[in-house]
Amino acid sequence: MSKDILAQVVADLISSPAKFSLLLNETTDVSNLNQLAVLVRYVRDDVINEDFLLCKPLTTTTKVAEVKKPVDNFFKDKNLSWDMVSTVCSDRVPVTLGRKSCFGAVVKADAPHIIVTHCILHRHALATKTLPPKLAEVLKIVDCVNYMQSSALRHRIFSELSKEMGSDLNGGKH
Repeated sequence: MSKDILAQVVADLISSPAKFSLLLNETTDVSNLNQLAVLVRYVRDDVINEDFLLCKPLTTTTKVAEVKKPVDNFFKDKNLSWDMVSTVCSDRVPVTLGRKSCFGAVVKADAPHIIVTHCILHRHALATKTLPPKLAEVLKIVDCVNYMQSSALRHRIFSELSKEMGSDLNGGKH
């Protein structure tokens, strides 16, 4: 079934009237293996869609070549090209920092039209490291919210606690 879904997504990418966007996320799984996940945003029937495109282990390093290679191989196997991509957003891909050897620079060498961005949440995290202490303290609430939202169990318990205290965190939705 997953192969059928992937085949449909690839067919949609190829037939899309607009270029598609990629989001790359490098993460470490429970076995301490780095994984590269790639999500895609594209237009189908005048509707913007988001789908999971691929997940590949990064078995040695997270250097630019190792991060880009699985995407290049996927593109080659599925008859896609970097010319079909409009933007690339990185999310925890460590090789995105730097000007000449970063992931964005390597992608732009193959396809100069691509716009490369860094995830806004990670920009926020980087910015808060240099904020004045009082403002940084105010923004700690973001960490609390992220902590509560990162676990379904914590979120449910916190929601129940809030209801018991008379606060409606869900705006009337349950």
